[in-house]
Amino acid sequence: MMLTLAMALLVQDQVDNPEFKGWSGFKPGSSVTYKVVTSLNPQGGEQKVTLKSVGDAEIVLETEMSMGGQGAGKGMERKVPAKVPADKAPKDVKKGEEEIEVAGKTMKCATREFDTITANGKKFHMKIWASEEIPGMSAKVEVAGEGFKNSMVASAWEKK
Repeated sequence: MMLTLAMALLVQDQVDNPEFKGWSGFKPGSSVTYKVVTSLNPQGGEQKVTLKSVGDAEIVLETEMSMGGQGAGKGMERKVPAKVPADKAPKDVKKGEEEIEVAGKTMKCATREFDTITANGKKFHMKIWASEEIPGMSAKVEVAGEGFKNSMVASAWEKK
């Protein structure tokens, strides 16, 4: 009984992970390619994210990068849990709706904007434009912090 109560309390401290939610409705092989621009590398590059597997508790994504037309090594796999600790979820989220141009067409997107702190204590501001049409739902992402600004805009995607 005590174990059940302890497990129930742990589950209550968990919230849905928006990144998991954005990908879990698609089948493995779905992907999105982003045009990436960073203040550290103005020539930019591309990032391709591919859904490798979907489970009830987690998904697996593979990310491949290229900067200035050059591949940045082997793709990196990353597990994304369905739930995240409530204290790690973004707070004070500003929500809205905007139309933006993505892959040559105008799309109506939901927006989320928030401030967060990384594990090593760095602060940054993030804004995400989301569309259910795109695997992962991120049509555009902007991240700004102390001395840097990065943006990614979806340039192509494939739904499976």
